[in-house]
Amino acid sequence: MTEPLKILIIMGSVREGRMAEPVAHWVAEQAASREALDCEIIDLKDWNLPFYAFAKAPAAGGYTDPLQIRWAQKIASADGYILIAPEYNHGAPAVLKNALDFVYAEWNRKPVTFVGYGGNGGARSIEQLTCTTRELRMAPLEGSVHIMGVWGKVKDGVFTGDERDVKWLGHGFDEISWWGTTLKAGRERG
Repeated sequence: MTEPLKILIIMGSVREGRMAEPVAHWVAEQAASREALDCEIIDLKDWNLPFYAFAKAPAAGGYTDPLQIRWAQKIASADGYILIAPEYNHGAPAVLKNALDFVYAEWNRKPVTFVGYGGNGGARSIEQLTCTTRELRMAPLEGSVHIMGVWGKVKDGVFTGDERDVKWLGHGFDEISWWGTTLKAGRERG
């Protein structure tokens, strides 16, 4: 049996009362039955990344800031990513965009999929994040989950996806497993 892929589930919101937390835990619970995936939830609240203000662009490498180095190590440890992508004002939350912009090479040649919610199931947030992740040389996958009516699917802090949500998340897991394995083999070959 091959080693499972390390997948980071990154919560794209730090707001009080955010839906990202129950949604991320639901994703992790659903992934637990997948032997090919080893998922870890990353809460951007715990990282408290400041808005990127360093003179040197992340694409230049050579990080010197201790927090940036730790973030780079965490991102580098993964084989792929699931971004919990709420939609704020027709776009991605600034905290999630900043987290993506904080490092560069560590994201390269790895798959990413999205679980969106908010207006139109987070479609506009996912659309913007697809462009950003392409620029980071990631492989954004088509198997995104667009959760409609997220507020009605959370009770006592627990998200329960409907049949459609479960189906699309399963498809996303299939896609990230295939692409994650393929791209990892490519990275290992150099």
